[in-house]
Amino acid sequence: MKSTFWTQRRFTGITLIVGCLLFLAGTPMPLTDTKGNFIYGLPPQEWLRVIFDHPVLWQWANILFISGVVVTILGLAMLTSLLRDAGDRTFSQLGLIAFAFGAVLWVIILAFRLSIDPWAAQETAKTAVLPEFYVPLTRWTGVLFVIYTVLAFSALAAYGGAVLSTHVLPQWVGWLCIVYGLAGLGSLGFTGDAPPLLHHLMPIVIGILLLL
Repeated sequence: MKSTFWTQRRFTGITLIVGCLLFLAGTPMPLTDTKGNFIYGLPPQEWLRVIFDHPVLWQWANILFISGVVVTILGLAMLTSLLRDAGDRTFSQLGLIAFAFGAVLWVIILAFRLSIDPWAAQETAKTAVLPEFYVPLTRWTGVLFVIYTVLAFSALAAYGGAVLSTHVLPQWVGWLCIVYGLAGLGSLGFTGDAPPLLHHLMPIVIGILLLL
């Protein structure tokens, strides 16, 4: 019974679910200012003030984000193997490459948050002035985030094409991935932003279906 349960299909599903849950665990951290505004919508000086007030929460949130994206990549690598064995030779490989490359950019952003942000928060608290180079660096990480978002949504659409070309999952999942990925790209183009949590919703859906 044990060997029957721990199939590659189920292990892939569990890994995708765990990756998303790790990411979700970092999302609701109570990182807010005195007025209750969530950190991710605040200007730089107020952003750093929240980090200065909640350094441990900030550290744990970003560690969970990194853990979530790493585990999700492992799950997508196993999903790619399943799809390749089922006959897909192109879409899943492209999806994995796009998501992995985007994840590297995301980890760079999170490393910036774990290293530069706490230091800048302490300096700002001491002098009441932002470090001179901080704002240009945040603009750079902002560009990296946009590239990461484009790659992540494109990867989801590519996995949709892989699902449609195989019988690993129901066909409607493939269409849902394609529509979801394209809708995410459209939303990014219209608003210029997209919560990174959105990149993990389709993987957890796929993970649940693989378990079932």
